[in-house]
Amino acid sequence: MANQQQRQKGRGQATRKGSGPRDGQQARTGSGTRRGQAAPATGRGATAVANGTAKGQARTQSARPATSRQARESARQAATGLAAARSSWTPRWVPVAALVLSLVGLGLGIYLTIAHLKGAQLLACANHGFIDCAAVTTSPESEVFGVFPVAELGLGFFLVMTLLNLPWAWRPTWTWLPGRLTRSRPGLESALPVYAWRVRLAGIVVGILFILYLIYTELITLRQICLFCTYTHITTFLLFVLLVVQAAFWGDPGKAPATAPAKPAAR
Repeated sequence: MANQQQRQKGRGQATRKGSGPRDGQQARTGSGTRRGQAAPATGRGATAVANGTAKGQARTQSARPATSRQARESARQAATGLAAARSSWTPRWVPVAALVLSLVGLGLGIYLTIAHLKGAQLLACANHGFIDCAAVTTSPESEVFGVFPVAELGLGFFLVMTLLNLPWAWRPTWTWLPGRLTRSRPGLESALPVYAWRVRLAGIVVGILFILYLIYTELITLRQICLFCTYTHITTFLLFVLLVVQAAFWGDPGKAPATAPAKPAAR
């Protein structure tokens, strides 16, 4: 019995010794397998992150052209709205005609001023009878209060009218003003066009009154007229009629809409 018990005890120890290394190997093999399985999982995660980053970059790059297109579309709609606001406030031919008449008057003013300074003989005009440019431009009435030459006053008047009738001055909103000026004074872009319109209208009223005085002087006092002065009178009268009609039918720029209704963008 004792021998039998010793043999069984020896077999149990041998079994434990034999199973120990195998269990260790299996444990190492199992842990190695799990580590090997985890490694591919990590690789797939990195690939997914890389794919997500690439997709994000692609979306960012595709968003940039879209943003620039939206900016161009917004600028185009703003320009279209401004043009529509101008046309709905005053027809485009009115500023064009006013500028042309102002330039004609400016040219006549320059010509008469040069003739006044250099001599009336420069005027291509008759110098006898009812039409006598020299007699009119050299008379005492050719200077207001004996100080201000009428020709130079006319030149200054048409210079101001030319500036006020430039295309930028007819805009209902002066978007060309510098930003540092408009930021400190909100509403200046829409207020200045109204002031310019009032100055333009007041200036032409003063101009036509002065022209009536000159016509009275030529016809009643001197009983002679200057041909180029008459051209200036006609130009001033036409500009007066144009600006008064504009004021009567369309009014000041404050009545213009800020922008025209934008058209929906095509999808």
